[in-house]
This record gives sequence, C-alpha cells and structure tokens, in this order.
Amino acid sequence: MFWEVLLFAVVLSIDSFSAAFAMGFRHFSAKRAFSFAFSSAFAEGVATAIGFLLGSGAKDLIVNYDHWVAFGLLVAVGTHMCWEAYHHVGGEEEDSEDPRTHGIIKILFISTVTSIDSLSVGVSLGLAGKPILTYSLAIALAAFASTYLGLFLAKRMPSAFGSRLEMFGGAVLIAIGFKMLSI
Repeated sequence: MFWEVLLFAVVLSIDSFSAAFAMGFRHFSAKRAFSFAFSSAFAEGVATAIGFLLGSGAKDLIVNYDHWVAFGLLVAVGTHMCWEAYHHVGGEEEDSEDPRTHGIIKILFISTVTSIDSLSVGVSLGLAGKPILTYSLAIALAAFASTYLGLFLAKRMPSAFGSRLEMFGGAVLIAIGFKMLSI
C-alpha cells in the first residue's frame, strides 16, 4: 500500500509542480512561496477528501460497475494531463503580465484549478474503499513539496521539463486506471 499511496501522491503533485515551475520564472518572496505551497497542499488534500466522500456515497449505487467508473475517471484525468502537457510545451501565456511577481488571487486560483484532478481521483479512491486520510495527507504533503520544488527549480531548468513531467504523470494515472479493472 505504501508504494501505491506514494505513486498517487507524486502523480497528483505533478500539476502543482508544473504550475509552480511555470510561475517560478518570476520573483517570489519566501512568504509568497509558502502561501503558494500551502494553498496547493490544502486544495489538493481537500479535493481528494471531497471526491472520496462522493465516491463512497455512490459506491452502493454502482457496486457492479464501480471499477469501470474508477477506470474511466483515472483515464480521463490522465488523458487530460497528457493533452495539457502536449499543448503547453514551450509556451506560457503569462508573459504579458507584470514580470515582477504573482498576486495572491492568482496563486489561489492556480491552486484550486490544479486540484481538480485530485477530486476525480478521490472519487476513484472512494469507490475502491481506500483509506482516505492516508491518501489525502500524502497528496497534500506531496503538493506542498512539489510546489516549493517547482518554484525554486524554475530558475535552473528549461521550461519543457514541466510539460514532460506532466505527460509522464498522465500516463501513470492511465496505467493505474487499467489496474482498477482488475479490482
């Protein structure tokens, strides 16, 4: 179970890493970096828990085909991650904004948007009856760490790295989706 939890946490934190990496090319104070990392962690953990509750509640209604629902959600999320990575390679639309910093509203918005995948995965975890506290905490901690990492590595790496990592994460979620068919 440890490796499965770790895999989910790392894969779901790739969006947070990629967003932070893209935004990290601009100046970030230590306080703003912490705010971004905390908001990413909070959004990812809460979204996973909400998705879990939705999935758990629906489990009795769809017990005969829940593995297909989990498969569909994971494949859809993974495919979406791959599609976004493919269509954003090398280009960011943020160049027209103030080059000095990012505002807190933008940080909260990005944190929320990157947690949508966690909501869908949480539904899958609820359908599979996984221990939500373990998964939510691991996903939140991974999002916190990956956001910090993305911000600070942006100064040292080419921008295509984030897209490649997101593509890999999407492929892993698709593979996990196929694994759900065997449950």
